[in-house]
Amino acid sequence: MFLRMVTHTIRSEETMKFAEAYDRSVLSALRTTKGCVFASLLQNTENLEQGTSLTIWNSQKESFDYEESGLYLQLVNVLRPFFVESNEYELKLSEDLSLEYTPIQVEPTIERFNNSVAGSETISKLKTNPFAVQILTLSVQEDQIQTFENIFSADIHPKYKTHKGFIDLILLRKQREYHIISFWDETVDIQSTSGIHSINELLTSIYKILPSFVRWKVSHRNASTSVSSEDIKATVHRCLVAEWFIQVH
Repeated sequence: MFLRMVTHTIRSEETMKFAEAYDRSVLSALRTTKGCVFASLLQNTENLEQGTSLTIWNSQKESFDYEESGLYLQLVNVLRPFFVESNEYELKLSEDLSLEYTPIQVEPTIERFNNSVAGSETISKLKTNPFAVQILTLSVQEDQIQTFENIFSADIHPKYKTHKGFIDLILLRKQREYHIISFWDETVDIQSTSGIHSINELLTSIYKILPSFVRWKVSHRNASTSVSSEDIKATVHRCLVAEWFIQVH
């Protein structure tokens, strides 16, 4: 399994038009693109200008084939009118050879994850379109990777399953950095810290295997202070559009 997250800065006042364009162009194209299992458009609930296209693929090769075919760039250009323009300008020669300042195009950022640790066996079988997606990012000590994965399997994943609205999750790893991407249905309260799996709950399970500087911060924080985003990052996204695809090979 291979996962791509393409993040853009969008004009939040045009969110619904952006979602309609994504549905009409991206979903329509990916529905018949070989290897694409799932596609969704997410909006960060804390930063409404952050839009993320999250797609799941059967393999890294099929994802790269999609990019190299030119279809990815074509779809980005369809959505570009909804992107926030850069405040930076560059000096260019126009067709009549006069100098003009033009805004620098802001390109979406792409994150790729090929090392699926857990969830890939079941997530591709889902047909429930999520209402919300939570992305938790953390790092563990280099020599504690296997320990973390054991704790995740025995303790963390079962805790997720007890939460109202939980559908399923994927655990991804890049070296010693992990991403827990969980999918939630419309019964979850995405505005409540108790309504979705929290950082504090996660810390209880993995405190001993966090890097030492993170453990120091955790042990010295008071009730009004939480671990910083540099240590464990949690973002909750509202799912604007999503679709699971049936692939025929």
